[in-house]
Amino acid sequence: MLRLPLVAATSLATFALPLHAQETKAANTQTPVEFVADMDATHEIPTGSGTEAPSLPVIRISGSRYHFRESDTALESRAATRTDTPLIEVAQSVQVIPRNLIEEQDARTLADALVNVSGVIPSQPEENGFVGNIVRGFPAEIYMDGMPMYGMSASNSPTSLVGVEQIDVLKGPASTLYGGGIGSPLGGLINIESERPSSDAGGYVAMRTGSYGTVNPYFDLTGPLTSAINARLAGEYQSNGSWIDKVKGERWSLKPSFSFQLDPKTTLLVQGQFNHSSQLEYSGLPAAQALAGQLDRYAFPGAPIGQPRTTIDNQLATAELKHKFNDNLQLTVTGRYYHSSIPEYGSFVYPDAYPPDAATPTTYPILPLNMQTSTWEATFDANLMATVNVLGGRHVLLAGVDYDHTDFSSDMGFSGVPVGSINLAQPVYNLAFGSLAPLSLTQTDRYQTIAAYIQDQATYGRLHLTGSLRYTQLNFRETEQATNQTYHRVSPRVGASFDVAPGVAVYAAYATAFRAAFGYVGLQPPQPETSRNIEAGLKLALKQIGLSGTIAVFDQTRNNVATPDPDNPLYSIQTGQQRARGFETDLVWEPVPALSLLVNYAYTNAKVTQDNSIPLGDTLARVPKNSGRVAFRYRVRDGVAQGLSFGAGVTAYSAREVTLPNTVSVPGYAVFDAQLAYTFDRYTIALSGVNLTNRRVYEPYEYLSFPVVMPIQPRSVYLTLKAQI
Repeated sequence: MLRLPLVAATSLATFALPLHAQETKAANTQTPVEFVADMDATHEIPTGSGTEAPSLPVIRISGSRYHFRESDTALESRAATRTDTPLIEVAQSVQVIPRNLIEEQDARTLADALVNVSGVIPSQPEENGFVGNIVRGFPAEIYMDGMPMYGMSASNSPTSLVGVEQIDVLKGPASTLYGGGIGSPLGGLINIESERPSSDAGGYVAMRTGSYGTVNPYFDLTGPLTSAINARLAGEYQSNGSWIDKVKGERWSLKPSFSFQLDPKTTLLVQGQFNHSSQLEYSGLPAAQALAGQLDRYAFPGAPIGQPRTTIDNQLATAELKHKFNDNLQLTVTGRYYHSSIPEYGSFVYPDAYPPDAATPTTYPILPLNMQTSTWEATFDANLMATVNVLGGRHVLLAGVDYDHTDFSSDMGFSGVPVGSINLAQPVYNLAFGSLAPLSLTQTDRYQTIAAYIQDQATYGRLHLTGSLRYTQLNFRETEQATNQTYHRVSPRVGASFDVAPGVAVYAAYATAFRAAFGYVGLQPPQPETSRNIEAGLKLALKQIGLSGTIAVFDQTRNNVATPDPDNPLYSIQTGQQRARGFETDLVWEPVPALSLLVNYAYTNAKVTQDNSIPLGDTLARVPKNSGRVAFRYRVRDGVAQGLSFGAGVTAYSAREVTLPNTVSVPGYAVFDAQLAYTFDRYTIALSGVNLTNRRVYEPYEYLSFPVVMPIQPRSVYLTLKAQI
């Protein structure tokens, strides 16, 4: 009897391919492949007599169904701990949006994807790009591959989701491991993970088109250049109109990356990203009149003749060096340069200072402005990870240092002279934007951060403990306010997770954050804004029934919020406090490989708890008390309809306040979306629909602190053709 190692035996069959590749091949040829029995260490091949060739046995392989296809479930993330940690062991609510879910739902922007996470209020960068994303009632920041990009507005959103591996949403403060520029995120962190170059050649090219004249080619290609160098190039271009009068947009993104295997234990990853978007800036409709139905909902409230487009250009260059000393010790060094330039041109109504005539209450004076904003950020992080078995448990230790230097400048030109008036009930677009006002209002800031952090993830049987500490020195300079403050802060984080049963864990955690008081004008030196978060919950990773997710309760407080100085009307003091309490659930159920069901819900009670002018108990702007989404996907895996898949979802929000103090609110609503796709051979044809019931509702936000609303996208349909390479 001749005995061959399993790897030798399988090399005689097609099982040398990755398992998911075998299933794809089988699906394309409609040849059934059976995965039923466990693999042994060796397989026996009987020898024949004389020159008779041996007969080979049937090799039967089994494994979890989750290995055989891309899943809508992610059970692991590096974002929360900077280590590869199963989510069930992380003492924090962390939600992951995987690549497969992004593609199946035809999510084209960060806002499209974030509806799949509870308690997140996203902002659409194409229409109101200078409004920030909200997590659990408070501002959230966007990071790219674990590194900061200065700012909190949607203008920092990725121009394209092509080339994105997954999106991690860390709820609550994350200050022990993250912080740069103005400081650490107060409400949450949205981390965009890029796809990396692969040694397997492949990729796709695609074309998407549809409503509002959308033309959207995109591609993602990867493969080896040499035996030690892999490359990836992803890119996208889109030109589109809008449901809002006069508004048109254009954007493109290019993402090259290279990985170098310097030696068996050392890799170098070099990534670049070049993004551009431009659109006629939309300033929103006066909220009260629009909600009362007195205005043309799709009117452009400005002077479009000669108004330049607002553009957002940013460039990123990142280098990451990893060296693995052994299986238990690894060094990671990362550096990034980020630059952003935003020439902004807006025309708008401002009834607080320029109200309409009482005889013509829907006819408003139009004011032009122009602004030039630039950001330069250099950031560096080095950390050492070690795995040791001491004190009766297994410890994953992480120690690191980081440095961030950010220069920010913003110059605004505003004449204060209207260029004419427009009737927003029956708009006639005959106003010229006029000449640009001199840039006379300036804001010049510099932030320099030096920090050191340490983290211990300890496992004692079913108990998982996480403790981390960060010391930060942040120098904060605002030239115009004559601010030159240096903050020293120690930020702790502790948490515990306990496995009550296989795939079921309970957890509790405490974390803090702090950031500089951006734009604060007061008679006293500014103090940093701080937040603290307490949460507890239940985590699921039940692979056998396909159920995973998090159920959590939380209590989060934001302190040192700027509020008007009662003794000096032109100044502020930092005595305000805001609090958010609530309940969240994020669940994905995949009982069989063909079906996925996503459910999320958040109850968020976010209110003012201390202030000098805002009534206590007022609800924080844009934060609904109730929000959620239900979405499903079904994939036909065999038979004559094999390759067909379809899905649908509904996203709902309860009523939301537009501003603080609460003066006007937008009613709640629910919108439906759906997708249909057919894959054959190397090709996919897909249809997607947005707001299928054509709900005529509004999104709330502020433009220069004035309450405005924007009509949501009407019913829209898109067609995509994709070819795998």
